[in-house]
Amino acid sequence: MSIAFYNGNAVTLSAQYLSKTFEEVHSSWLHHLLPILARDKLSILDVGAGSGRDVHYLAKKAQSKETQIFAIEPAIALAKIGQMLTLDLPVRWIEDGLPQLQKVVGLAQQFDLILLSAVWMHLSPSERPLALATLSGLLNSTGLLVISLRHGPSPDARVMHPVSADELLALAADCQLALKDSSQDETDKLGRTQVHWQTLVFTPKAVPNVTVPEANAIIQGRHHAD
Repeated sequence: MSIAFYNGNAVTLSAQYLSKTFEEVHSSWLHHLLPILARDKLSILDVGAGSGRDVHYLAKKAQSKETQIFAIEPAIALAKIGQMLTLDLPVRWIEDGLPQLQKVVGLAQQFDLILLSAVWMHLSPSERPLALATLSGLLNSTGLLVISLRHGPSPDARVMHPVSADELLALAADCQLALKDSSQDETDKLGRTQVHWQTLVFTPKAVPNVTVPEANAIIQGRHHAD
């Protein structure tokens, strides 16, 4: 991760992030969000919440509901700006990070929506299997996991690793996540010509209902195979 860079440049970076709206940045999957927001009870996790643009939008949209929104940000200076932005909204800020998200896992809670926007490229390939397994474990059975992939060089001291949809799909299969939707080539909303984005939306794979007789037959079949 590049936490020191984000802390040292928090004001400049937050101005960039807040110059674009949630709808502009997340237009490719916005139609999947509407059914989530229609739920009577709502739990949302934004991992890498930055200066709070996305949780601010989501909290405003969900104000009339029984809502729990958690903003996860390891860069303290950025988080402080986000805390001010969401001061009057039901957003709980937590200093935590992938791949383990130890504090979040300690909440023993699952979520209707998990958003990972402009974060995946900061994780090394060796960290990604654990990171996705952690995220899938935090997703409830009808939830959505949204991950954006940044393609293009790093313009500064931030460490960014190459990403690919194929790699993410392979890891998702191992975590019993099904691809619900994906975008192909999103232009960079800040106008960087060498940068483009993809967004992948996942849901947990449905677990088939198995009756007791069917389960016994499966078990017996395995015994015979042994």
